[in-house]
Amino acid sequence: MNIREADLPGIGKKFSLELRCGLELVLVIYNSGKRELFIQEDGENLINIELTEEESKNLGFILAGALYQPIRQDRMELILKQVVIEWIKVEKGSNFCNKTIADLEIRRKTGASIIVIDRNGDMIPSPDPYKQVILEGDTLIVVGTRNQIQELLKLCGRCST
Repeated sequence: MNIREADLPGIGKKFSLELRCGLELVLVIYNSGKRELFIQEDGENLINIELTEEESKNLGFILAGALYQPIRQDRMELILKQVVIEWIKVEKGSNFCNKTIADLEIRRKTGASIIVIDRNGDMIPSPDPYKQVILEGDTLIVVGTRNQIQELLKLCGRCST
């Protein structure tokens, strides 16, 4: 990556960054605090954006990752290897029948989370743990590690995957 810096006497400073795609990103910071951002190709301006000092600082925070840090691909793969989503059918005689998620303390006891209840094709996303009663025949869509899902199955009694 090639970054060039040039003084603009009486005006401010100019920074140029050659981008991998072949374009050039040019930032001019004026002594007044105004900033202009240019995207150039072969010295010709394709885009010209004027930013206030505040807009520039906010953009800088965003670009620097101060407001959001994406998860690196290798870290995401590690997370996805450990987390599974499972569909669990609540059968007749299950410990879950006619109880709420809160009554069962599923998250506290197993670490797994019910993210959707499929009730005969009607989806109940993010079910309220205190209001939503689990019924016989419901299919619970659960997220957790394999061990957490196994603990949930033990707690459920009569459930199948």
